[in-house]
Amino acid sequence: MSDEKIQYDVHDYTPVNRYIDDQARLKRSASTWRYAKAAALILVAVGILTVLLAWAYYLYKKPHRLVSLSEIEQKVINNEGRIINTERKLPEDDEVNTSTTSNILQGKINKKDLEIAKLKEEIENSNQDDLELSQKLEAEKKKIEQEKLDLQKKLVEKKKVRNNVIHFQYVDDELNGTKVSVTTRLHYDDPSNLNPNKKNGSDPINCYVTFPGRDDLSVVELGDRSEEPIISKYHLETLNVSFNDFINLKNRKCQFN
Repeated sequence: MSDEKIQYDVHDYTPVNRYIDDQARLKRSASTWRYAKAAALILVAVGILTVLLAWAYYLYKKPHRLVSLSEIEQKVINNEGRIINTERKLPEDDEVNTSTTSNILQGKINKKDLEIAKLKEEIENSNQDDLELSQKLEAEKKKIEQEKLDLQKKLVEKKKVRNNVIHFQYVDDELNGTKVSVTTRLHYDDPSNLNPNKKNGSDPINCYVTFPGRDDLSVVELGDRSEEPIISKYHLETLNVSFNDFINLKNRKCQFN
């Protein structure tokens, strides 16, 4: 009996175990995918709900906002109406007692300056043989000059006007194809005078040139009647013009007369 040998069989279950592991991994992957899909659907639903809530809030607030804008617009219209009515009721003699109407009065004076300058130009360009036209233009110029003087006197009488007032007159032109603006300064040490004046006796009129749209070109001072323009070499080279071109521009566009 002691010599009897025990026999047994050995089986390899590695393939079975591998199959079981693979099936478990597939089940876990399927579960993870289902969870991810569910989470994505939840996020989409939350996004849609947020958009709908925001839209509902906008619709809820929109009528109130429109009412508010309408009220503001009506208040502006009412305020403008009150201002217009107040200006209509303002007595003519008290016209310069407010800053707004004082500025309007000064604007009328500036407008007279432009009308006088235009008439002077028309007189110079008119046919000297047409005596009737020349007399008509001259009479119109004198009339406007008197109207300007009356406005200035009224401004002085009704209000203390500061000295050293400067009026500006603008004339557009071109210099070798470049647009320029010639501005004439008219100094009034005594604003009640019809003509520009300086107490020290110097020329009360001078002018300068600006170049609209050209930031690379600074102001050029053309001076008064007796002064020569102050022009840099950069201006002459950039504009491709001569010193005499500026002299001609000054003689044509500066309102010395």
